[in-house]
Amino acid sequence: MNIIDSFIKKNTKARPGTKYQKKWIVIHETGNKSPTANAKNHATYLHNIANANQTYLSWHYTVDDKEIFHHMPDEEIAWHAGDGRKFNGGNTAGIGIEICVNSGGDFEKAVDNAALLTGFILKNRKLDISAVKQHFDFNKKNCPQTIRQTNTWNNFLEKCEYYKNNLK
Repeated sequence: MNIIDSFIKKNTKARPGTKYQKKWIVIHETGNKSPTANAKNHATYLHNIANANQTYLSWHYTVDDKEIFHHMPDEEIAWHAGDGRKFNGGNTAGIGIEICVNSGGDFEKAVDNAALLTGFILKNRKLDISAVKQHFDFNKKNCPQTIRQTNTWNNFLEKCEYYKNNLK
């Protein structure tokens, strides 16, 4: 698993640097079907947001069919779940993972890479599979949209559990 650390600027609206105990892994899809909307370009987008320091928007990882970009330490609050600073909510207590849906990539491979990353985080943090949540669970947004519409959420969780139990 190729994880590229590309941390956004700290002490900004996008990355205040506040730490919080993590209870959840929150799964999203980028919603951007542009052929070039891969993990690297989403990393650039997040850097631009942080540098402009005008928007509360961030997440921890972006995953595509080839790479995983890590945008901020897992312990820090990120703005991805749409629930503000709710106690033990998606933003405060969740590690946000965005799956790329770009038409220039292999979505199924991106989903598999996200399941591998999720399994890795579950194992390292000693979290149960019930800690894996959809963006929908925190603010009722239809996200991760493709996974929800194709009714493959349980398949995704099975992959996460498989990777968690089989990683060395």
